[in-house]
Amino acid sequence: MVNLPDSLYEDYTKLKVNFPPALDSTFLPSPDLRMIIKWVDDLHSNIPSTFDFALQNLTIHRKKFEILPRLLWESNCTVAMMLQEIMKIYAHTSRPVYSQNGMYHRVYNILLLFQCITHYPETRNGFITADMPNYFYPLMDINLTDKPLECLRLGALGVIAHMLKPPVDVAVVRYLLNTNCLEHCTKAIEIGSTESKTLAVFIFNKILSTGEGLQYCCVLPDRFFLIDDLLKKLLVYLTTMPTPCPSLFNLVVGCYAKLSYKPRARRGLRRYLPAMLFNGRFASLLAADPVAEGYRQELIKNLEMK
Repeated sequence: MVNLPDSLYEDYTKLKVNFPPALDSTFLPSPDLRMIIKWVDDLHSNIPSTFDFALQNLTIHRKKFEILPRLLWESNCTVAMMLQEIMKIYAHTSRPVYSQNGMYHRVYNILLLFQCITHYPETRNGFITADMPNYFYPLMDINLTDKPLECLRLGALGVIAHMLKPPVDVAVVRYLLNTNCLEHCTKAIEIGSTESKTLAVFIFNKILSTGEGLQYCCVLPDRFFLIDDLLKKLLVYLTTMPTPCPSLFNLVVGCYAKLSYKPRARRGLRRYLPAMLFNGRFASLLAADPVAEGYRQELIKNLEMK
């Protein structure tokens, strides 16, 4: 896992889908479709160097060919092979990383290809029908913060985040709620990097943006207080940063604004007020981000409602 990028940050509040880049490798600068098809076929090679070369190049060029998700999804056993590589890593996620044998790099690149699959509706629907998000939740639940493991967490979160590409599909939200996706985001918020925290709260934000998601999160006190506790932890985390992350802050304030539209949640927010949003602690961030300030004004207005 040599030369992982020091920063994997993306501004998810702007709904970008350009997740962390693949690692540098020798690749053809301008492949054509025939070469892409060959690389997909090479993923079935028993020669590790051939497999890794094809995987790396597919990852690097994944945004240039909209047909790639269908090629991966519809070609014989390709997705099954990719899942096998992911399942192999499970046994190596519960202890610190000492090996530099490329296993983590390989799985990270596979996660980037799965992000392509969940980005497009044609392949996203089959992905959900096959219950495939369950293969990615264990990587979101990793209890360590070693950089290679943190990259796997970020890659897995990205697979889920791509499922919430706007306009958000209510069927996707329903599926994620039924599989307890929000609970699988908690580890990223509690111990993950700033990038992982941002992606996790991005998922929360998109789920809360739908009526069904908002109802789910507010119908039971335990669910509301879990989310409120996580959002407050993020506010505290932001105060510890030398330079607080604007996108993370924007998403947190947006979540609070959305929660405040539910009467039961409003009662909880009044009782356990996110005081740091009102005491001037984030004045500079709010001044620099009119959207976040707009969310805060929504929250104030809603809290004044009966």
